[in-house]
Amino acid sequence: MKPFEQGLVNYQQRLQSHDYGQVFCRFDAERQALWSYLHQPQRIPCINHDLLMNLHEHHADIQRSGGYVQTDAETILPIRYSVFASATPGYFNMGGDLQKMAAAIRQQDRAQLQAYAKLSIDVVAQRAFRFQLDHVTKISLLQGEVLGAGIEAALTSDLLIAEKQAVFCFPELFFNMIPGMGAYSFIARKAGMAVADKMILGCERYTAEECLEMGLIDIVVEDGEGEQAVHEFIHKNNKRAEGFLSAQKAKARINPLSYDELKDIVEVWVENALRLTERDLKVMDRFYRAQSRLFPDNQESTIASTSEAEPIPNAPQPQVVNQ
Repeated sequence: MKPFEQGLVNYQQRLQSHDYGQVFCRFDAERQALWSYLHQPQRIPCINHDLLMNLHEHHADIQRSGGYVQTDAETILPIRYSVFASATPGYFNMGGDLQKMAAAIRQQDRAQLQAYAKLSIDVVAQRAFRFQLDHVTKISLLQGEVLGAGIEAALTSDLLIAEKQAVFCFPELFFNMIPGMGAYSFIARKAGMAVADKMILGCERYTAEECLEMGLIDIVVEDGEGEQAVHEFIHKNNKRAEGFLSAQKAKARINPLSYDELKDIVEVWVENALRLTERDLKVMDRFYRAQSRLFPDNQESTIASTSEAEPIPNAPQPQVVNQ
C-alpha cells in the first residue's frame, strides 16, 4: 500500500499514540519504531477476552495503515520496527484467563472455549504473519514474569530481548493441560522440539539466561536496560535491516507456519480442556487464587480468594516483585 492511499489516514494518525483499553501504543519517530504495551492496571495481567479484542484492533490498525504513521500534517513515516512490551512492573503476562477457562470447562461450554481459543490464535496470527506487511521487524521486550500464553505471544516476534529478571514457565501441565495458542509451533521452530518438550512437559521455571542458552531468547541484558537494548539493536540493525528481514522470510519459507496448524492445535486444546476432572480444575483454581493474592485490586475476581488453599506440590509459584 502507498503511504497516502485514500482511507488510511485515520489509522496512520491513530498509531502515533493511542489507548485501546488494555493496550496502548506510541510511535518513536526517531527510530521509526511502534511500541505496543500491554497495560492492565487493577486486574491480573493475563490474556483475557478484552485484551485479545484490544490487540486484534491494534494489529488490524497496523495492517490497515499500510505500515505507516502520520506524525504531523505533512509527515508520514514507515513502521520499521514493531516492539511488543508490558507496562506492568515485574510482569510481562501471566498467561491464559484461568478464571474464565475454569468456569467454561465446568459448564462444558465448548463454544465459549472455542471462541476464546480462536480469538487467541487470530491475534497470534496477525503478528506472527507480520501484519501482512513486508517492511516491519518485530521485537519482544520481556521484563519480569512471562508465563504460558504470555510466552506464546512473545514468540510471535523475530527477536526476543529479555532482562535478567525475566522468568519463563509453562505451568499448564500442573492442571493437566497443554498450552494451545502456538507454544509447540513457535518453540519447535525457534529452538527445536526437544526444547519445546522440555519447557512444556517439565513445568520448570527458567531464567532469561537459561532460555538464551536453549535458543529461545536472543539477547539478555541487565535489569532496567531492556529499552536501551532495543534502541541499540535498532541502531545496529539499521545498516543491515533488509538482510535481517530477508533472513526471517527465508526461515519462514523453509519451515512455514500456517493458520491451519494453529487451528488444528486449538482443537486439541479444546478437547483437552473438556476432559479435565474436578481435581484438575481445583488445581487451576489454586493458581488463580495465587494470582489474585498478587493483585488484590483485581476487579474481575469471582472465585473466592480468601481461603488458604494448600500449595501445589512442586508447582512454580507466582513471584512477588518489589516495585
